[in-house]
Amino acid sequence: MGQNYYLFTNMLSDEERQIVTSIIDHIECGEGRVGIQQIANENYVSSTFIIKMCKRLGFDGYSELYYYLSQRVQSSSRANGTSTLETLVNHYDASQADTFCRLLYQFRERKIFADGKGFSDLVADYITQRMAVCGFMVFNRVLFYDYMVFHQGQEGLQTNIEPSLMIAISQSGETTPLISDVQTARQNGYRIVSFTKRPDSTLAQLSDLTFIVDEEKQSLIGGLPNPFFGHVILVFEELMAHYFRGGDWEETEIKK
Repeated sequence: MGQNYYLFTNMLSDEERQIVTSIIDHIECGEGRVGIQQIANENYVSSTFIIKMCKRLGFDGYSELYYYLSQRVQSSSRANGTSTLETLVNHYDASQADTFCRLLYQFRERKIFADGKGFSDLVADYITQRMAVCGFMVFNRVLFYDYMVFHQGQEGLQTNIEPSLMIAISQSGETTPLISDVQTARQNGYRIVSFTKRPDSTLAQLSDLTFIVDEEKQSLIGGLPNPFFGHVILVFEELMAHYFRGGDWEETEIKK
């Protein structure tokens, strides 16, 4: 691996220093990985020029330099008090984590649903298992509507019509079966926390609290790389850590 950035800057020409600064600017903006050709075009140099610079600094290539600078930016952000949530959630506000924690505390004794379809179901399954380990009663892979009908009004069975919390995940925010579950949940007084790419989506509009991750107007699930699902899991881990660090969750009940 190459030397510390702050040590090798004196090895750079003005042109090379501008290239490194350009890469760092993209990383700090949270745009996702920027390719070598884009950096080359922005700085009016060839990709070969950048590769030679990387080699001279002791890196195997552009990817290794990019990864190294990403790690340095993240370390610097943490040192300056920038949380992981701020780097992963678009338009993040600290009140979002507090609201999530208050909702979790408010419904900690009730049945909670994690809902996602397709690849999002894998994230919902992770959330279910993670919360179960932490002592919550969470359900996944069960149609919300069917669960309500099955239990409602049957003697000797515990009903689940008492309002609680649903956590919904959808890249596009328009997945029809998920939207149907969310609408049913809202009709029964449930609060909705969602994770999606699109702030203008139906899911976001139906939610009490929305975390926008890897914001895009169009979500193509086949695109590579697709960090959305992994980033949602990281965001959720940070939110759970925030919850267990403690706060005044029990003192403030969030009302509709």
